[in-house]
Amino acid sequence: MGISRNLTIVFMFFYLAVIIYLMLFFLVPDFQIAIIKGRRNFANLTEGRNYFWVLVIAFAVCLIGSASIGFPVPFPFVLFSLSNSVYIRYRNMGLAFNEILVSTPFWLEISGIAIAGGLGSILGEYTSYLIGTGARKIAEKRKSYTLENMRGFGRLVLENPKRTSWYIFVAAATPIPDDFLIAGLSMTNYPYWKCILPGWLGKNITTFFYCILPILISIGIIAFGAETDDVSSVVTEAIMLLVTLSMMFLIFAFDWNKYIENKKKEKAAKLSENRNE
Repeated sequence: MGISRNLTIVFMFFYLAVIIYLMLFFLVPDFQIAIIKGRRNFANLTEGRNYFWVLVIAFAVCLIGSASIGFPVPFPFVLFSLSNSVYIRYRNMGLAFNEILVSTPFWLEISGIAIAGGLGSILGEYTSYLIGTGARKIAEKRKSYTLENMRGFGRLVLENPKRTSWYIFVAAATPIPDDFLIAGLSMTNYPYWKCILPGWLGKNITTFFYCILPILISIGIIAFGAETDDVSSVVTEAIMLLVTLSMMFLIFAFDWNKYIENKKKEKAAKLSENRNE
């Protein structure tokens, strides 16, 4: 395992909190009513001038999420929740699902959240790089399992320099916590400016995907003959948070140093076999 006990406890706490939240939502009617009412009120706060604060929240959360190292910040869930709130507001306006899909203002608002989140992510990655530089110095002085695992991730990516930019793009364009990757690259002295373009391109794909996820989920629900309502919206957000936490946990838990060492042994064994032949 490449994750510390304390961080595992943090993840378990988040998991337990979401499960308790869902249990209360289904078993306590008053709690369910309060949550649904709160979601509707929050959706109304995304309109007009208040939309500016939605952009600020998206920017700030993605900035913090990208800057964090070794701690889970589920910013994909926040983007999903913000865009879902916009979707709920348009639905509360009496628009049918098909009408929302062809609404230009709706897509402009969704795109705005994605762009604000992408900007925050780009700036946050530089903070991660700086922290990674400091972490390298700390790792040189005292042993830290988490920091060594982070360095191992960076070494893995740099094994093929020609593909490093592609790996950065893929990490930014997928649920992989790329702050972990950028920090790992920093610990191997990889220049940050080489991360900007591929990271920026990937970030835009990531943030836009999380912002349109409520629409994709609604399409799936409708395809199965069901209807989207307040209950399905709350449950979907909770499931999205669990999925986000699970992906983060898997990345942090994987022992990258051990994986690299095994790869080196395999390469050495193959070279030895070729020489013997």
